[in-house]
Amino acid sequence: MRYETTRQIAARPEEVWPVLTDVERWPEWSPTVSSVRALDGGTMRLGARYRLVQRRTPPAVWSVTVFAPGREFTWDTRFLGARMTAEHHLDAADGATRVRLVLSLEGRAAPVLASIVGARMRRFVDIEATALKWRCEP
Repeated sequence: MRYETTRQIAARPEEVWPVLTDVERWPEWSPTVSSVRALDGGTMRLGARYRLVQRRTPPAVWSVTVFAPGREFTWDTRFLGARMTAEHHLDAADGATRVRLVLSLEGRAAPVLASIVGARMRRFVDIEATALKWRCEP
């Protein structure tokens, strides 16, 4: 399963990036996130791990696997024989920011999990993209 959504945000990437990467504050603006806790302390970086609790889902530990400051980060988690990957991309777009969020589910159990929770996962990605837009726009 792979799902992608984009939003145009009326703010510059350098204004959106700090909001996007301050994941411990996501519960303040994203209705899908209950809590996020850095397990390694400090700011986001390659290899950093976070314990994320989303509504109606079990807690998961996410590890940052791609980190390009100001442009993108990707993190992933593993559970029940599957790997879930979440990509977060920012691109400058005429004085604004184009945000692209991608969620993918891979592995032996992915087809079964996607059939059970795929709709909820897609809805969460859409909600998070819209919430980021609301949080960052003046």
